[in-house]
Amino acid sequence: MLNLSLPKNVYLGTKTDYVVDVIRTAILVGDLSAGTRITEQQVRDLLKVSSSPVREAFHSLEAEGLLTRNPHMGTKVTEMDIGDAKELYLIQSLLQGTAVQISTKRLGEEDILEAERLNEEMRKMCQGKTDVKGLRVVNYKLHMILCGANVYPWLTRLISALWVRFPTQSLWLMPNRPKISFQQHGRIIKAVKKRDELLAGSFMRKHLESSRKALYG
Repeated sequence: MLNLSLPKNVYLGTKTDYVVDVIRTAILVGDLSAGTRITEQQVRDLLKVSSSPVREAFHSLEAEGLLTRNPHMGTKVTEMDIGDAKELYLIQSLLQGTAVQISTKRLGEEDILEAERLNEEMRKMCQGKTDVKGLRVVNYKLHMILCGANVYPWLTRLISALWVRFPTQSLWLMPNRPKISFQQHGRIIKAVKKRDELLAGSFMRKHLESSRKALYG
């Protein structure tokens, strides 16, 4: 039985968009982990929508590589091996490093303030028991702002589509890793505030490379 945190049942786009967004978000925050089996019937019952938008959503998520369908085994959240994960980190490092670099001089003051607020929220979450789901959400929002979601929406949509497949759950459970990420984010934000695009982009690439090494050596 699916047990997901749902947004308000308001369709800002189509019902298919709504179903896609719910499942994609569930994968992002870890409600649906890699290898989890999921059926169209489960989603229909949970979201109270008809068969057509669910079927279309499954096809869309398969095309994105988030779901894998097997004629005999059904549909499950796509699993990645170490080689796939390393490649994904490399791609994200290139994309996010470039995104931060070209966005640094165009980010508004409100974007920078929001980035600082989110990083402070992350610092507070580092204290006490680790809230993996919360950290994943805050970290995602922070990266999207720094990558220029309000400046280069198409670039950040591409980054976001790949981000959902990031194997970050284990990363946040590592000793001191949330604190390290908070500190690295702080350096990126300081470079952005100085409007030093080369330094900001370099810090983002080093940040993602650090995460990759922590997970895979």
